[in-house]
Amino acid sequence: MIDVLKAPPFATIQDLGRTGYLHAAVPRAGALDRVALAAANLLLGNSRDAAGIEWGLGGGEIRFERDADIALSGARATATLDGQPFYVGRAGHARAGKCLHVERIDAGAWLYLAVRGGVDVPQVLGSRATYLPAGFGGQGGRLLRTGDRLSIGNAPAKSAQLDEVPPGLLTIGIDDPIAIIPGPDRDLMSNAGWDWLVETEFRVSRAVSRMGYRLEAPVSGPALPGDRPSAPACVGTIQLPPGGQPIALMPDGPTVGGYPRAAVVASSDIGRLAQRRPGDPVRFRPIDVAEARARLRRQEELLRQLGGSA
Repeated sequence: MIDVLKAPPFATIQDLGRTGYLHAAVPRAGALDRVALAAANLLLGNSRDAAGIEWGLGGGEIRFERDADIALSGARATATLDGQPFYVGRAGHARAGKCLHVERIDAGAWLYLAVRGGVDVPQVLGSRATYLPAGFGGQGGRLLRTGDRLSIGNAPAKSAQLDEVPPGLLTIGIDDPIAIIPGPDRDLMSNAGWDWLVETEFRVSRAVSRMGYRLEAPVSGPALPGDRPSAPACVGTIQLPPGGQPIALMPDGPTVGGYPRAAVVASSDIGRLAQRRPGDPVRFRPIDVAEARARLRRQEELLRQLGGSA
């Protein structure tokens, strides 16, 4: 078991999400930074889809009731295990009765804790991911609380090929532009409107959630037709509501929407966008589909170096 001695301000159980239910308006959910969770799992020899803790906004502390192999990935953080420094991007061994204390998150927004065997909570629609808007999955469909006790699974694990995450896989830098491709409604925008989207330095609003990140601009964007039939929307879709401040849909976001879909964040960069905190800058760089696929292949190769395929 894992005892939550001091719950972080915002933490849920997540895996890589559920598939096959978009037609029923059930979104994927799952980790905001899928690469970070997958990397933590692969460090331990788990399946990359094993459930772990998505830990955000601040510190907290947990205790292991039995020996456990663990790994941290994602945001940069100051953490200790049994009073000794424990580093993000590496695996370690927690002896029974010892505590992992995360003092603070130093850069980025989301830290991922994986444990060999995975966090064992019931599957709902084929996934252990928490979907907060509907209150299912994870630990009772809610945030973790102080006093929660989490079971560690007995799923078989294999030896990882590396003992730390390859350089370049976990990118937290806030100055790097986020890659986007034109969205299904790009033709509703003038060239000047598209230039505004790709040349503006936005800031992450305080109005962020696992459903979507609202981005603020010093000058509002173009007015686009707002009264439109709802249309399918995927994770990473950048919607332009009437106010002209973009919203990037995240894993808990809706499966359909009525706002124009100006662009879509490349799959390789969704986690990098999710790691931006309120107030952090966001710039976009347009790419084509071929480059988006190439970026995803490079990311996949780095994950394979850790010892796992999809």
